[in-house]
Amino acid sequence: MEIMEEKIFKKKYSLFENLRYLMKNMWNWDKGLFGFFIIQIPLLVLGPLLSIYLPKVLIDSIVENVGITKLLINIGIPIIGIIIVETMLKGSYFKTLFGGVIYRFRYIQILIHKANDTDFENIDGSQGQNKFMKAFMATENNGSATEAIIKVSVELISNIVGLVLYGSIIFTIHPLFALFIVISSLTNYFMGDYANKFEYKNKSNLAPIEKKLRYIREKSGDFKAAKDLRLYNMSLWFKEMYNIFLYKRIKLQKQNISRKYLANIIDGLLGFLRDGIAYGILIYSVLYKNMSIGNFVLYFGATAGFSTWLSAIVKSINELNRVHLETMDLREFLEMEDKMNRGTGVELPKEYELPCDIELRNVFYKYPEAEDYTIKNINLHIRKGEKLALVGINGAGKTTLVKLLCGLYAPTKGEIYINDKKSTLYNRDEYYKLFSVVFQDIYLLPMSIEENIASQLEEDIDEEMMDKVLNMSGLMEKVKSLEKGKKTLMLKSVYDDAIDLSGGEKQKLALAAALYKDGPIIILDEPTAALDPIAENEIYQKYNELTKEKTSIFISHRLSSTRFCDRIVFLKDGEIVEEGDHNSLMNKGGIYKEMYDMQAHYYKDNIGGAENEKRYTDS
Repeated sequence: MEIMEEKIFKKKYSLFENLRYLMKNMWNWDKGLFGFFIIQIPLLVLGPLLSIYLPKVLIDSIVENVGITKLLINIGIPIIGIIIVETMLKGSYFKTLFGGVIYRFRYIQILIHKANDTDFENIDGSQGQNKFMKAFMATENNGSATEAIIKVSVELISNIVGLVLYGSIIFTIHPLFALFIVISSLTNYFMGDYANKFEYKNKSNLAPIEKKLRYIREKSGDFKAAKDLRLYNMSLWFKEMYNIFLYKRIKLQKQNISRKYLANIIDGLLGFLRDGIAYGILIYSVLYKNMSIGNFVLYFGATAGFSTWLSAIVKSINELNRVHLETMDLREFLEMEDKMNRGTGVELPKEYELPCDIELRNVFYKYPEAEDYTIKNINLHIRKGEKLALVGINGAGKTTLVKLLCGLYAPTKGEIYINDKKSTLYNRDEYYKLFSVVFQDIYLLPMSIEENIASQLEEDIDEEMMDKVLNMSGLMEKVKSLEKGKKTLMLKSVYDDAIDLSGGEKQKLALAAALYKDGPIIILDEPTAALDPIAENEIYQKYNELTKEKTSIFISHRLSSTRFCDRIVFLKDGEIVEEGDHNSLMNKGGIYKEMYDMQAHYYKDNIGGAENEKRYTDS
């Protein structure tokens, strides 16, 4: 499989900058963890040094035929030292193990906060989702960058100290031997670096596959999907897709593993050659250079230790590079630029300035991954208190235009004005207060019905307002039929005593939430799509009451449902092609009339003919 190109050689952050970022956060968040991290470094060096020194002392004492007391003192000091070092090391290890998990969870909290708070446009699309998935990989387990940094850094620094210490011992054997060890270890480093860079590039292919696998796992246990999975025999498709993507995931991971395996083979071969040369020199020195047995044991242990330290340094550096690359993924997501104004903004319209006036001037919008504009040069003035209908076929740009109005997207070109003030001058979160919106996709939280509507804790809910919006939205009848009424919990997938609403009931709940928010601009995106004709007609009859003293925008595919609006705007391919009230557009005989007549045709019957059509269009 061809690896997608990734600009990993034009790094936004250097390795040092990323290490400084992780270490600075550790110091700020948990100075105790940082302290235990530092304590481990001398302990990791001192322990092995005492271990190779102990046999030398023992052998030298035996050769010199010292007394029992002297012997016990000679070996007792390093043994006690080893016990103290190991005890301290175990204690600090468990502290850093637990602290490292907490440290990683802190990044997960920050990651989730960023995902929830960043501009919607940053995560709305495959690029944003892939960035999130790659950032999540830097926090998902104990081996991820945000926790591995502790272990890797401790090991690297202790390995360097140990290398210098052991190197000074074996340098006396033969300087060229030390040089050979260094060259072989550098070879291992470059092999490991190659494997890490390949794995990093491979993430661009792995992240979308991980996203698909996660979707299949989640939907397989989703109550909402369970019916369709069974009735339409979709479980076979899910199983097949899961196997396909799992195979692709395994294939990609095999590519990573094969390169690491090659690096390990080379490391093993060089290690075998390294040790063979060292042991040959030492044996020769004992036989022909009068080296003592005690020094032989010391040099033997130092040689093995030096090779171990050097190999460990190479592995630690390669691991550090992996941590560095994962940290870049994390920071790329966490530090995504937010275009919306987060600072002090212009004041929201005062009560006497309501309802709001909206104007779009030369507005264009192109999705980040698209070649063409979805919204093209829209100029539209929605007057205070006007009831505007946006109509058009699927993909015309209606919902995109609404997201631009709401501040979820920023125009690629052009400006949006609310009461003659640029939308970008308002504080983003304050700007959202202007809008009460019902989108097509409705997301419910595992809370009570009234908490879902109010988006507030129970004690903060205005009960009088709650009852009002339940009645206006048509949901009160359903609420009264429930044992716990509006206190009933939502989502059976979370609570055993919860309920799940039908599609139409969810739309009513979403409408109630929009009414409860009471924003001066109300936007209804296909608010009756899941309602039965009677409930739909009730909403239409209440529309004037629902939008009283508000500027309202109504989106619908059913043109007959827009007759109660003051003005109708017909979108096609992201452009306004017609606008006017229902009668003027019908008299014009353009695309609106053509689509209206086409829809009305399906409501005729063979008996009533035109009379039934008239009854439908006048309703």
